[in-house]
Amino acid sequence: MIHAIRTATPADLENLLVLLDEEFVFRRGRALSFGQRFPTVYSPENAGNIFIAEDKGMIVSALATKHFDWLDEGESFRGAMVGSVCTHPLRRNEGWASRLLAAAREKMQQDEVDFAVLWTRFPAIYARAGWISGDCGLLGELAGAAHIGTTAAAVTRSPADAANIPLIESIRRRWLTSLTLRCAGDYRHLPPPAEKVSLLYYGKGTETAGYALVGQSGNTGIVYEIIGHFEGFPALWATICGQHQHIIINDRPESDSHRWLVRNTSATWQDKPLAMWLPLSRKADMARIPAWYIPYFDRI
Repeated sequence: MIHAIRTATPADLENLLVLLDEEFVFRRGRALSFGQRFPTVYSPENAGNIFIAEDKGMIVSALATKHFDWLDEGESFRGAMVGSVCTHPLRRNEGWASRLLAAAREKMQQDEVDFAVLWTRFPAIYARAGWISGDCGLLGELAGAAHIGTTAAAVTRSPADAANIPLIESIRRRWLTSLTLRCAGDYRHLPPPAEKVSLLYYGKGTETAGYALVGQSGNTGIVYEIIGHFEGFPALWATICGQHQHIIINDRPESDSHRWLVRNTSATWQDKPLAMWLPLSRKADMARIPAWYIPYFDRI
């Protein structure tokens, strides 16, 4: 018998991470706990946005939400990401995830969230709960890019969380018409399977500044975004190719970076339709939502 479906407390986080790490980290041959990969999600401050199903003192199912601000064509929205939906292997097919989704929806509505978004390869599960598929995401891939070790002279490199965050955010606001509004803590995230995330900065004058956010997993580089003036794209791309033998690119159709990469590289592209949306207010219109793209780096 389930004794509680409730929001988590800081005291629950240790046991919760045991369940999540077994499912999403160790079982998949990865390293680093979700607590390290998503420190702002699995923090005491965000515990009230994590939902758990508890039976006799044991967490048998859970999901996490993270609130964020979304700006689209100058209009602000309050969004919530849903991720890490997980049920203990011995308690699956008992309906816990559906109950947790219902509890999360109720709280998001109470918190006046405009829309929620999640990413899944199993859309039917969420469609039954009212979620709607719509994703313009693309996945690019390039093998044998270049010899490791080359770096363009005009590009500097730093750990993502050590970069000049106000400067990077100013570049994002200048060049993007739709974007998640990030704080410094968001740059501490380490999405699987990356082992580290670097920020490459091209700073030849304020007007032509740009950057790339790149994860590394072995010899693979994971390009989360390339943003800024097109003048910096060749130097940023040369640096990425010089440091990785295999490159994966997360992007959306007709972005500045996608157009440049299509013209100047041999990357192959495929649709990556994983996003599902849940409108929660009149502001969130499914006529416009499918054109939105939440960067892979921001997702949970």
